[in-house]
Amino acid sequence: MNITIALAGNPNSGKTTLFNALTGSNQYVGNWPGVTVERKEARFQLGDDEALLVDLPGVYSLSPYTIEENITRHFIAQHRPDVVLNIVDATNLERNLYLTLQLMELERPMVIALNLIDEVEKRGGKIDCARLSAAMGVPVVPISAKKRQGFDELFQKLHGQAHAAVVPHPLEQYDDSTRRAVKELIVAMGGASAHSVFDAEEHYEHRDDRHRDDDHDSSAPHAHIGGYADEGDKDQAPPTAWVALKLLEGDQTIAQAAYLTPDQKHSIERAVRDYEARGREQYPGIDSLTLLADCRYGVIERVLKEAKVEKKVTSQDEISARIDKIMTHKYLAFPIFLVIMGVMFFLAFGPVGSFLTDGMDLLIGEYLTGWAGAGLSAVSAPEWVRSLVLDGVIAGVGGVLTFLPQILIIFLFLSVLEDSGYMSRAAFITDRLLRKLGLSGRSFIPMLVGFGCTTTAVMSARGVENDRDRRMTIMLTPFMSCGAKLPVYGLFTAAFFPGASYLVVFSLYLLGMAVMVVCGLLLRKVTFKEGDTPFLMELPPYRIPTVKNVARRLWDRAKDFLTRAGTLIFAMSVLIWFLKSFSFSFQMVSDPEQSIFGVIGQAVAPVFSVMGFGEWRKIVALLSGLVAKEAVVSTMMVLYSASDNAMLASMLPNFFTPLSAYSFLVFTLLYIPCVSAVAAMRRELGSWKYTLQAMAMQLITAGVMATLVYQIGRLFGLS
Repeated sequence: MNITIALAGNPNSGKTTLFNALTGSNQYVGNWPGVTVERKEARFQLGDDEALLVDLPGVYSLSPYTIEENITRHFIAQHRPDVVLNIVDATNLERNLYLTLQLMELERPMVIALNLIDEVEKRGGKIDCARLSAAMGVPVVPISAKKRQGFDELFQKLHGQAHAAVVPHPLEQYDDSTRRAVKELIVAMGGASAHSVFDAEEHYEHRDDRHRDDDHDSSAPHAHIGGYADEGDKDQAPPTAWVALKLLEGDQTIAQAAYLTPDQKHSIERAVRDYEARGREQYPGIDSLTLLADCRYGVIERVLKEAKVEKKVTSQDEISARIDKIMTHKYLAFPIFLVIMGVMFFLAFGPVGSFLTDGMDLLIGEYLTGWAGAGLSAVSAPEWVRSLVLDGVIAGVGGVLTFLPQILIIFLFLSVLEDSGYMSRAAFITDRLLRKLGLSGRSFIPMLVGFGCTTTAVMSARGVENDRDRRMTIMLTPFMSCGAKLPVYGLFTAAFFPGASYLVVFSLYLLGMAVMVVCGLLLRKVTFKEGDTPFLMELPPYRIPTVKNVARRLWDRAKDFLTRAGTLIFAMSVLIWFLKSFSFSFQMVSDPEQSIFGVIGQAVAPVFSVMGFGEWRKIVALLSGLVAKEAVVSTMMVLYSASDNAMLASMLPNFFTPLSAYSFLVFTLLYIPCVSAVAAMRRELGSWKYTLQAMAMQLITAGVMATLVYQIGRLFGLS
């Protein structure tokens, strides 16, 4: 028999580790139909059955605020998998079991995989899994996904639950007031009676939903949630009791999808008011959503007592708490954050980064160019071939590879911060600032990812709560300087600011963040005028980063950079060499000004004169940066006929002043990102309107800021 298993759990609970451990290399990765959220699934043998394991997005609850939450609840409520495998972080049961109760409300057979049980025991804690299973009414299996322990028992329980006859419901453990409200809501929705909600034997009998689905009152309204199920699958009506609970929470998505009549809406509103009135006898001013959340946490508290869960505060917890008193201090947190970022740039662009970059430049500019030139001379290669290889390929690609050490230092620093647990604190620290823009600290995560790659940052904005916040985040993220711009910064700071390279680069990053704030305020007043959104993020304990994880991230970044250099930058270098060597009549020219690029650059150069770099080669370099920001350096290598990075750095003072060089860097920082980032923006924003608006904002902002830098600098006599 074919069975479907839905893997659900909180973020950072070990869900991905468990999925990889269960499925090995038999994975299919794609996107959910209609949305750009990654979908992973795999098939494996489960006893006599062939199982399809579907990895649902990590969520903290089944609220309708994010795409991930909508996908998870739609898949379980209407696609109706045979088993829900709920992975739970054993070190934080109280938080994780809140999602567990919500999953149980969807009335599917379930197995709880209690992950990190080894961590609990290591800290001196204790969980009686048999008692926890009895209290929850579903099998609980202690596992360690990382060490692949407990899998045999997990497979047995999954197989058993796939053929289960009874599916318990947490409503049986909810307080009388909540049970009464659910009963009233089911009647208000049109149910002939509500006795099934309280009759486990009749209501929760599993009659093999693969062939029939008559557990629900046919007279009750059906709700269709979103559109994220597999194409071709026939959605089924979600459980009536679950719909009632969602209405009790004030879930407008469900209310709109349930096709309620005016009389039904009136009855539902009255039932919700009565529920709140009963709650206010104990908690004045409380609403139904908070009451229901309190009810669920009350169940969790009783369950943990019955399971005799003992959680001990470890020295690691105490150390994390002491560190947080400083790192998240009201006044010290942000200065500390700036100091950490400053140290990162000092390492990357100070003596250490410069030494490594000089070594790479020597290797590529002198030895590789010399060997290639000697080889071409030995075979008597034509002059155009020598020009293509030396001035096009090696100069273009090599000019970018020179900065690989500095890029890896930045990513090394960011990887250490992420593994240590500081990144979550950085989001918490910046929440206060972002809230002034109408965003929350959650938006800082994709913005911080923007330090690495704008394309990845735009895609990571999927986790932001709602469309308004997500769109604002995507439109503002490109102002965070990506790693592809580091070669440009490295080249110009070495040529013009050798004694203060790291300070200049740090100023660019700070400028990008400041511009992001100003543009965010303008967007909030003009385009996005809605109010604030809540922010919830777990602060993990501080950990010592592992060499394996950091090394893997560095290798992934280096591989990505080298792949781009070997493909996109290589192709761009060849194309740029051709465009600067040939005229529109496809005749090879000795004067680059007569080339295709020369004619185009001279036509648009006057526009950039007020910014201090109105010369065609500089404009052409910026145009090539629309393909990839690294191409700005490779283009200059080709256009200025420099054999290596050191030679180009020595030539640039003939074409730039320190002031115009800084203005050029400001424009490079702020103008339109590469085409892959623009494509990601279009896909994530779902509209050319917002994409073009973002591109126009970035281009205008870059022009205005570069002009201000150059013109104000001239007023003060700078050059």
